[in-house]
Amino acid sequence: MHLYRYIYLFLFLAGNIVWSTYSYGKGFAYRVCDDPVKEQMADSIMYLVGLNAEMHKNALSNYEAEVYIKGHSEILKSNALMRYVPKLFPIDNKNKETFFELLANTRFVSPNHFYHKFNAINGNNIPSNKQISEVLKFLSLNVNSETAYDELIITPVGTHASKYYTYWVDGIEETDSSRIFKICVMPKQWSQKLICGYLYIRDNLNSIEKLDINGRVSFAEFNLIIDFNKLYQHLCLPNTASLNLRYKALGNSIECNYKINYDFKSVSWTEIENIADVESERTLDLSNYYHFETDTIPVVKDTLYWSANRKSKLTVEESILLALPLNEKKITADSTAIQKYLKLTETLTNSMRFDIHSTRMKYSGILNPFMFGYTKLDGISFRQQLRVSKRLKDDRQIRFRPEIGFVFKRKEFFYKLAGDWVYAPEKTGTLSLTFANGNQNYSSEITNQIKELVKDSAFSFDNLNLKYYRDYYADLRNKIELLNGLQLHSGLTFHHRTPVTNGKKLLNEGEIIDVIYDNYNDFVPYIGLSYTPYQYYRMDGRLKEYVQSCLPTISVEYARGIRGVLGSLSDYERIEADIQQVINMGLLKRFNYYVSAGFFTRQRSVYFADFRYFTRHHFPDSWNDRIGGVFQLLPGEWYNASNSYVQAHVMYESPFILMHLLKKEASKHIFTERLYLSQLFTPYLPSYTEVGYGIGNHLFNIAVFAGFEKGEYQRAGFRFAFELFQ
Repeated sequence: MHLYRYIYLFLFLAGNIVWSTYSYGKGFAYRVCDDPVKEQMADSIMYLVGLNAEMHKNALSNYEAEVYIKGHSEILKSNALMRYVPKLFPIDNKNKETFFELLANTRFVSPNHFYHKFNAINGNNIPSNKQISEVLKFLSLNVNSETAYDELIITPVGTHASKYYTYWVDGIEETDSSRIFKICVMPKQWSQKLICGYLYIRDNLNSIEKLDINGRVSFAEFNLIIDFNKLYQHLCLPNTASLNLRYKALGNSIECNYKINYDFKSVSWTEIENIADVESERTLDLSNYYHFETDTIPVVKDTLYWSANRKSKLTVEESILLALPLNEKKITADSTAIQKYLKLTETLTNSMRFDIHSTRMKYSGILNPFMFGYTKLDGISFRQQLRVSKRLKDDRQIRFRPEIGFVFKRKEFFYKLAGDWVYAPEKTGTLSLTFANGNQNYSSEITNQIKELVKDSAFSFDNLNLKYYRDYYADLRNKIELLNGLQLHSGLTFHHRTPVTNGKKLLNEGEIIDVIYDNYNDFVPYIGLSYTPYQYYRMDGRLKEYVQSCLPTISVEYARGIRGVLGSLSDYERIEADIQQVINMGLLKRFNYYVSAGFFTRQRSVYFADFRYFTRHHFPDSWNDRIGGVFQLLPGEWYNASNSYVQAHVMYESPFILMHLLKKEASKHIFTERLYLSQLFTPYLPSYTEVGYGIGNHLFNIAVFAGFEKGEYQRAGFRFAFELFQ
């Protein structure tokens, strides 16, 4: 019954959060076709379009264009929580209605590699670089690709798109030389990953001449209309575009409309016979380059300049907005007591970011609700994080990463003071120093007692008065890349352990014996290697960041406890290894596995079975954290109960597992779903299994789990964590 109770609670929380957070977008009116002939005709057309797209998706070599953008934003609905909107949307919340026009030069030099130079801007409000960047990223759509916007969207173009979309011919336009088919596109199952709308296909070229699509990205419902160039040498390149973004969150609604005109100065294509060679020589560098060549945008008020360079005529409303001073359009400030209270609340609960020259700081906020989490074993947890980074010459960095946390159920306080010096950014060379407290644990003397007691089928940790030690440690670690994908890490760890309380006893074969009551020091040097073949990466200036690989990552670490250094009493060896991989199983479907094993050997002293790859986590992980080494329901005593272990975790991720079987209002707001299976083997716990199911989006993730020992059900629980501001 406990398992069913947690499942009901899981569905209740997930449903309420999903349905209370979103509305059903105006662009998602569902349609069906009752004419199979129109569907068959559209399927044939889209099959040819998919073949053409597969051949040309990497055909564009480079281009240079002059781009004119005009944008109009209006606050449609606001409340007292409007002050939080800039944390969610890249727009201004202080002006009810704004307008700007921008002239820029854009250069495309390779996939995801753009240079933007802003020549002039005019308006009653100057947009931020973040707002302009979002518009430009929407317009960077590769119409021939199977996915868009860093795989946030599955496009209706591609050889596998028919698995997710239904097509039918909604109209035919006759021209002098060809026909243009208006293809209606509808998702077979509702998801944030899918879109709906229309594609206009020219029959003699099997190419898209125009698209009109609706979808959702993050908090925004969008409508994107692109008219593509009619010139043969500019096919698949936009001529004009219209973008509507409607942001909705916290009871507020803001609508943004953008009109974009392109004037291509030069375009280069890869020869058809060479496209295969280009794809085979694809670089491992996945950097998304959106370079802004000017830090500030020159504000130009000269009407003659804009009359000569404006690509789209202003409407009467836009002309009025352009002529009004900014302060005339500001929302009236309210100085009432409630507004002062809300301002104080904002200061206490918001995360804060500061960028000053080459220094960046981010603070999670002293009472930020998004820093709360929940797990079955630990109950509610809360943490605070501060991140400070200083970029030096040649993109070297100094980083400071303190954090604290409190686990309410066990009334435990955790802290970590960590700092990094990135001395070789191109080789991921990083020297790190950490001071922290770890998990409370017990020594190998109790482990030896458990070895005998566990033979009793009625064994329970509750029957033992376990002698726990507090763990305070310092860790000095160096990491450096030897080759792309091959990293060497080494370091020194010093543990200082003190008894939680003195005088605890352990029942052993009818005798009362004392366990160690003295402080225990542990000095442990370690060295390890990690290798990922065919490792993709991104470059942020000279700073290299690993991203992904289609092959597994293998790691191994050797540690040795040395007696006599700084009062160390340890004399043992620890060896651990792991392997993990993310396997793509089609569009937006992934299978992850993680396997690790470790053991202590040559134990010539009392030691603490602290493994690096098998340890307890007190704070729920973000959705994007690695899956390895995390059991959600395993009691903490088992992590130190054995001198060896083998664990395996598998996870299947897809936006189409269970939620699409429910109402479309629910499934369309779920970003992805996950199935979990975890298995643990130790000498004293021969078989422990966890299964789970989770859902998540950009706002939160929630999952329900069940634990089994030797195949018998033991416990169930759920985990909840916020994704926003992580």
